[in-house]
Amino acid sequence: MMKNFSRTLAIGVVAGALLAPAAASALSLTAADFARMESRLNLTPEQRAAISPILQKSQTARSSTFQKYGVDLKTCSRPGALGLMRLNKDMNRINADTRARLAAILDASQLREYDRIVAEQTEIVKKQIMC
Repeated sequence: MMKNFSRTLAIGVVAGALLAPAAASALSLTAADFARMESRLNLTPEQRAAISPILQKSQTARSSTFQKYGVDLKTCSRPGALGLMRLNKDMNRINADTRARLAAILDASQLREYDRIVAEQTEIVKKQIMC
């Protein structure tokens, strides 16, 4: 019985670690968030116009992926270990696609700052999802 409990706990810890980075990217990007991001990235008007649809598409994909796997940050609802692994794979794919599209628009320093923003969001969601 204790062995099963330990195994279940270990799976939960691993699954939580997989989910947290993915969940960060699913946070809704409000107008204020976008304004802060614009400021931190020092976007030109052309860049602002170019990245807006990319971020909106990415946010929509993340939200639908969370729905697909039953993730709800407000209620701490999440799938089992296998679902979390699949969710993580899907979210990594979305994140990689978003970053690749942004890399064509942002310069190297802006892209590094974007990566820092994403890392900060990840930390916020880690706290939310590990209720």
